[in-house]
Amino acid sequence: MKIKSVTLFFIILFGSISHWQCAPPVKTQNFGPDEYFEYSKKLFDKGKYTQASSEFTVIVLKFSGNPVVDDAQYYLSECHFKLRDYIIAVSEYQKLINDYPESPYVPLAQFKKGLAYHKLSSRAELDQEYTVKAMKEFQIFVEENPDHEFREDAEKYITQLREKLAKKKLIAATTYRKMGIYDSAVIYYDIIINDFYDTRYAPISLFWKAECLLKMKKFNESRVAYSTYIEKYPNHRNISVAKRRVEKITDELSSLELKEN
Repeated sequence: MKIKSVTLFFIILFGSISHWQCAPPVKTQNFGPDEYFEYSKKLFDKGKYTQASSEFTVIVLKFSGNPVVDDAQYYLSECHFKLRDYIIAVSEYQKLINDYPESPYVPLAQFKKGLAYHKLSSRAELDQEYTVKAMKEFQIFVEENPDHEFREDAEKYITQLREKLAKKKLIAATTYRKMGIYDSAVIYYDIIINDFYDTRYAPISLFWKAECLLKMKKFNESRVAYSTYIEKYPNHRNISVAKRRVEKITDELSSLELKEN
């Protein structure tokens, strides 16, 4: 009985202390727009993003037309971004862009739209819907804000995303090549060569395109592809193989010409 009494005493004691330490609820009903924003921003700065998002939403709805609203809309978007609710964040950033086109937050909102889609982008083996969307948003940002401090960051993201899209195509090309479906492989290699020429996958695509054409006995086209590869990428890892292939194809074509004559 004594043990139970002592336990009950401490439960009551700590419960009383906790109640005493809890701050009374903040009465926001009488806050003006600036005071309300300051209160909500403090919640945001403390990492209380769920609570802050609710308060920023109230500001946007309650003080429509007040200069503080675009600030609240931006931080509402940021709350969702911090909470990793990226699709909702994109929607809120777009609302800022649409409803407050003169806001100084518009360039940031455009950049963060791209970043949100970038966060959703899957690895190269999977669907690349969000990769394409991210790249589009970053491209819009760069075009509309050529002097912005985040321009270089956006361009780096675009480069990364292009690499991923090129890798996706290369995976498809490699699959077809290994299955012996060389004409389909060549189609995908051409997409990489033409559309993703500035990625690290362009040289290897050109080499394997030449290999596929050789397998298809398209000797002249294959020799052209190998020669282009040698000329454009003289230090690439398969350069010695390509040179041997050109010599062999040339010799074979010469032999065929002699036989025909």
